[in-house]
Amino acid sequence: MEGEEKFGFLSSLFYPIVNIIPTTRKFYKFVVSEIEKRDFDTLLDIGSGRGTVLIRIGEIKKNSRLFGVDPSPSMVNLANRAAVKAGASDRIKFLPGSSRSLDPKEKYDIIISTLSFHHWKNREQSIENIMNALRPAGEFIIFEITNNGAFNRRFVRSHLMSRAEFSSIGSRVGYIPAINEQCGFISASFRKED
Repeated sequence: MEGEEKFGFLSSLFYPIVNIIPTTRKFYKFVVSEIEKRDFDTLLDIGSGRGTVLIRIGEIKKNSRLFGVDPSPSMVNLANRAAVKAGASDRIKFLPGSSRSLDPKEKYDIIISTLSFHHWKNREQSIENIMNALRPAGEFIIFEITNNGAFNRRFVRSHLMSRAEFSSIGSRVGYIPAINEQCGFISASFRKED
């Protein structure tokens, strides 16, 4: 899918190296702790990669149906294998796709994006598509890393998002995000009206 990060076969195989970085492990805990506070039946993860976050959510939310889309067929294949290995392939599914190619007939209680949004080219159009894919009172939550002044943030500047950026995007699309910042991680929640 043009305009979003795609990983090929080899980069998909080496992507798990990211999971050994302490910041990444803490980030995943931040995401899961935010999601486990919410009640929902269906959740879609856009830019789901190898499925790490969605499978962790599935371990906690055992009665929910979880879906992931990613523009990289290699990532989708590896994510589906991981769901099988976790014994959750009956309720966790991964498909090729992106924020701009959502099925308009499918509706979700929650849609998330983790460490993907900073790559999106047309964020405003994507948010409109996503908000249309939510059920009434649904929620779109973006999880990213922010600049907390830590030394390691210098190496990933192009991957960082800020409170000001989310507020600016929200004003352009007509949704004011609820923003939560903790320990260098940030979430921006856009809620659909009833």
